[in-house]
Amino acid sequence: MTNSSRNTLVLAILLVVCGVFAFGLIRKANAKLEQKQEVTKKIQEQIKAFEDLVANRDSLEAEYERLMAIASQQSKVILNRDDSATTYDYLLRVLNWLGNDLIYDFGLSSKANDSYNEYVISGRSDYMDLVRFTRLLEYQRTLLTIEDISIAAESVAHSDTVSFSMIFRTHYRENGVPAAGVPYKRVTKQVASYSLFRPKYTETMPDLDKDQAKSIDTDNSTLIALSEDRAFVRDNRGIIRILSVGDTVLWGYLYKIDPREGAAVFKLNKYGFEENQIMYLNKKIEVSHE
Repeated sequence: MTNSSRNTLVLAILLVVCGVFAFGLIRKANAKLEQKQEVTKKIQEQIKAFEDLVANRDSLEAEYERLMAIASQQSKVILNRDDSATTYDYLLRVLNWLGNDLIYDFGLSSKANDSYNEYVISGRSDYMDLVRFTRLLEYQRTLLTIEDISIAAESVAHSDTVSFSMIFRTHYRENGVPAAGVPYKRVTKQVASYSLFRPKYTETMPDLDKDQAKSIDTDNSTLIALSEDRAFVRDNRGIIRILSVGDTVLWGYLYKIDPREGAAVFKLNKYGFEENQIMYLNKKIEVSHE
């Protein structure tokens, strides 16, 4: 092999080695470039997200203040503003939460000031509907205070219907919470369905149902015998009934047996209050309210 051929071969080999080395460097540089581009893309996404947060700063601060107000005021919040339309709309929301409807007149009182507005509502309603409505107003998150309430029964014939008048105040301040942002608060404790305006005492006894009609009428029966735990009573048809303490009779039940006195004591409720009726073996009947 001549010197020129040898030199040519060496140069060719060096060229190939340099080309391979250069290819490796370029490939490594491309990998680093792609890695840097990926990091740059993530940084750009984070920058965009941060810009979005900055753009929504006011709404986020308002939401934060609302949540802090709910947490710091024991679930009670003060509205940021109030007027007749706002409070009337809130009352409609309360009735919607209640799942019922009340008919009433609504008006703004003349005693409004810079921290609250005072309103008056009056109308007629079922007593328990009014109780649930008033309770929901007090238990919900909005700071609404009932200052005065008057209730009157309509008549004995409509003892469950009452007329009412209520004065309440809707409180507000500049940094309060928008009324539309106040959520519903579930009230778990139920109200007992008992009307204070239902007559307790009546002049006449209520109508009997089929089961009561079959019970023993102590007014028209005779005590004929006693044992330690049994009372033997003959009704107006001549049928003998054997009663134990707790057994039901017309309007009540057998309360106690007293063989020594020869008496059976019954607890009866004929006119809305409980009274004792005592039957003796000698047919004498006594009534007491003790």
